[in-house]
Amino acid sequence: LNSRVLIDLLANIMYEPLFNQLRTKEQIGYDVSVGARWTHGCMGMSFKVTTSTQSAEEVSNRLDRFLEEFRLDLITMENEVFLEHVIGLMKNKLHMYNSLEEECGTLWGEICEGRYDWEYHRDEAAHLRVVTKEELIAAFDEWLSPLDENGEPRKRRRLVINVIGSGDGASSSGRPEFGSDVMETEIENRIKAFHEAARGDFWEAKTTARMS
Repeated sequence: LNSRVLIDLLANIMYEPLFNQLRTKEQIGYDVSVGARWTHGCMGMSFKVTTSTQSAEEVSNRLDRFLEEFRLDLITMENEVFLEHVIGLMKNKLHMYNSLEEECGTLWGEICEGRYDWEYHRDEAAHLRVVTKEELIAAFDEWLSPLDENGEPRKRRRLVINVIGSGDGASSSGRPEFGSDVMETEIENRIKAFHEAARGDFWEAKTTARMS
């Protein structure tokens, strides 16, 4: 519960400055966003940048620089501003459903994910009351900060997916050069390399549901 709330709060605080810096000011991408993810028991954050002017490597590097800059903003954030974000997120979690379809979609998502936590929004809103800024900074350092306290690269768990177009220009830089005849073999080799890098580890969900 604590990790879910911290991830949601980080995404909530980070969304506007990320969009403002990369989309509005620098115009790196025309679709820039960040959001919390909770899929099949795996929690995390998803950063998305769609661009027609930058290469995938340049976008990835710029996101890391943004995270370095954002850490300072997080540390210097006044308590009043922090509390505004907390209260705003609490209100979002406690909002009434606009339609039966929306409520059904939320509950059906719980069934599909195997969580069966029908009141998780209320539980998370209640937990937000005890979250501190120091806790949030510690979570950011552990999960997202590219550098440690000594300025060295920090080991993070992340998955970078680059979808590269076939057109001309910088946005197509880094596109793999191989024909369709070897596509299947190339995919198999990359999947094998990923599993070897993960040392054969995998995640397995075990959920017990009680019906009354």
